[in-house]
Amino acid sequence: MRSTHPRRRRGFTLIELLVVMGILVLLAVLTGITVSQVSENARLSSGVNQVTASLGTARSLAIKKNRPVMLLFLVTVDPERPQDGERVVMQLAESTGQIHTRYPDLQWYDERYVPIIGLPTVELPEGINVAGPVNTGYRALDCPGVGDGDEFWITQPGGEWRSQAGELYTQEIGRQIGVIFSPTGQVVTRNIQGAGGSGSIIWPFFDGNFDRRANIENPLGYSGVLQYVAYDAIGDEPDVFPVQWLAVYDDGLLRETKGDDGWIGESGECARVEAITNWVNQFGVPILFNRYTGIAEVYQP
Repeated sequence: MRSTHPRRRRGFTLIELLVVMGILVLLAVLTGITVSQVSENARLSSGVNQVTASLGTARSLAIKKNRPVMLLFLVTVDPERPQDGERVVMQLAESTGQIHTRYPDLQWYDERYVPIIGLPTVELPEGINVAGPVNTGYRALDCPGVGDGDEFWITQPGGEWRSQAGELYTQEIGRQIGVIFSPTGQVVTRNIQGAGGSGSIIWPFFDGNFDRRANIENPLGYSGVLQYVAYDAIGDEPDVFPVQWLAVYDDGLLRETKGDDGWIGESGECARVEAITNWVNQFGVPILFNRYTGIAEVYQP
């Protein structure tokens, strides 16, 4: 005779529930990592595309205007929220052909560049910086393990921004870098009127406020050559390092991953340069220039 009692349904054991929960947690973690990586890659790719497009614009303008045009990589900070950090902006500037004497005893002079009227700056994604090599002996960095000149990378300032007497500054030492295109569209790294290392040197400077003078902020009171090349304040107009190649990299990710302790002031400059150089060499996206045409090309290893 068939039983009329209902059959018991077997439920999940505690172990089975724990296994399922563990799998769900693992999937959530992996999904979060994947989304984060996609976001980081998207920001970096967007930055690379913006830089290459602006380089193309600078080159076209140099040919059209028949004068040198420079693409500068500057920083901007919201004065109301300096704690939010800096954003890198790209500024187009044209040569005035005017040579200024900054330190005649050393035979070092400046060529004045001014903003191109009617062309706004282009802001890069948050955390994305642009680095370039030091292709001059203008200020050698004696940093063991990093190298010299073309072997290490310099970039925009960052870190903790402070406001004092209406001035925004940071204790990290950055550099102003730019790419200069000649009227033929080729990339140039110095004014040919200067004799280079064998004599007088002519460096570009960006006269952002059209006052016909290089405004050196120098909020931390550096002496010697460093005061003229350190880029550590908004509105600073130090000498610009003209570079012959670039690399776009995620500075925000570098700081998050490796930290930025010990990057402060002149004593921390080598630590900063070494960390940035190692990161850019491993994760940066290089942009090179055709020797004959000056057209920017993203390097694909």
